[in-house]
Amino acid sequence: MIFSSLEFLLFLPIVLALYYASSNVRYRNGMLLAASSVFYAAWDWRFLFLLFGTTIAEWLIGGQISRSESRRAKRLWLAASLTMNLGSLVLYKYADFFILSFRDVLAALGVHVEVHTLNLILPLGISFTNFQNMTYSLDIYRGELKPHKSVMEYALFVVFFPQLVAGPIVRAVELVPQITRGMNATWDDVVVGVNRFLEGFTKKVLVADNLAPYVDHIFSDPGAYDGLTIWCASIGFAVQCYCDFAGYSDMAIGCGRLMGFWMPENFRWPFLATSVADFWRRWHITLYSFMRDYLYVALGGSRVSAARQVLNAMITMTLVGLWHGAAWNFVIWGVYNGVLLVGHRFVALAIDRAPALARALRTLPGTVLRIAVTDMLFFLSFALFRSRGSLSDALRNTERMLSFDGAGMRALDPWVPLAFAAVILGSLACEFRLGERLASRLTGRPIALPLQVLGYATILYVLVLFAPHDTQAFVYFQF
Repeated sequence: MIFSSLEFLLFLPIVLALYYASSNVRYRNGMLLAASSVFYAAWDWRFLFLLFGTTIAEWLIGGQISRSESRRAKRLWLAASLTMNLGSLVLYKYADFFILSFRDVLAALGVHVEVHTLNLILPLGISFTNFQNMTYSLDIYRGELKPHKSVMEYALFVVFFPQLVAGPIVRAVELVPQITRGMNATWDDVVVGVNRFLEGFTKKVLVADNLAPYVDHIFSDPGAYDGLTIWCASIGFAVQCYCDFAGYSDMAIGCGRLMGFWMPENFRWPFLATSVADFWRRWHITLYSFMRDYLYVALGGSRVSAARQVLNAMITMTLVGLWHGAAWNFVIWGVYNGVLLVGHRFVALAIDRAPALARALRTLPGTVLRIAVTDMLFFLSFALFRSRGSLSDALRNTERMLSFDGAGMRALDPWVPLAFAAVILGSLACEFRLGERLASRLTGRPIALPLQVLGYATILYVLVLFAPHDTQAFVYFQF
């Protein structure tokens, strides 16, 4: 059930009506658990057994970690949690990739063997639900969370339908206490929830879905187009991916707020980032913070030697790339971003030793330059990220982009610069809180309500006018 589909637009009001039919917390949690199950079963009911099986097992393991007195026993139970969650992820998502890669390595060594892939269906949202499960045991092991008494409330934390299939990755310490005490939306929550859902819906339907046909067409046969067109398609896919995934996150956060639940932000205007490190603090924030807190820090983080810090950063970002997909182009994409993060650290140290250069980069032109360089480095990586062919094809496309190869057709779509300009202007408006300032000035004035109605009507009119007829699946559903 896609957030931007008619089915969900009918499903959500029914859930809200049932939620507010009673103020009893146990009723609300039970109803939300049932509604979330229906939401997931609309894709494939068979995987509900896997989803609830791993969830109940994780709840039991968390209790065992807390009750264990010895450090060794706690570690064994934590290992059981990680084995279950990572093991199911490897089985469904990476088994065929590892099998085929092993075959290719043997072939390169002159040994040819016949292998059989498993061809398992990838359960919807497994990367997100497994990561959320792991935060429970990890936080209990680290002494930051106590085990939860109610298995129903814990299960609702994992399968809560707004963030079930594509995040944000919510930690148990963030959402479980809200579920336990029960939440009621204030009028401000309802206003924010509606606005966030409409904002995400607009990003998804108006921008991402209109860019998708052009991007898909170019990347279906990138060798037929010149380097400039591949640049345009890569920029288009970056904007599509942002509006698609950030749009989903906005709608998820909006749905939660309509019931009084707060979930963490997942994007914070990434195209205004002034460095690669700043970019990753703004893009898919919950994944990056998960990898930083539970992997990078566990490996030693920044408390070790400079060489180990570089190694830790490279391991972390390589696994971030692999998390996105079982293919070598995602691995190389992760390595690329790891190199950029490590390079940024050395460049930042060099700039600190040149005060004049540091002052120049803090000026408005210097800031614009830093944003432009960061965005171009990110856009370049999306030729790797979006590649559906072989790794050699992805690398060849990147080479053609860097050389601005003129061979091939040119197919530049006006939607790409328009969409990018709209995202930048919208990001600037949010960065400077122009909407909040305007709302505060209009509060209490007679013209406020007519302007709000006009704004909603304009958005709906534009959606009706420019929204494509075919609803596109969310990009991150495949991850």
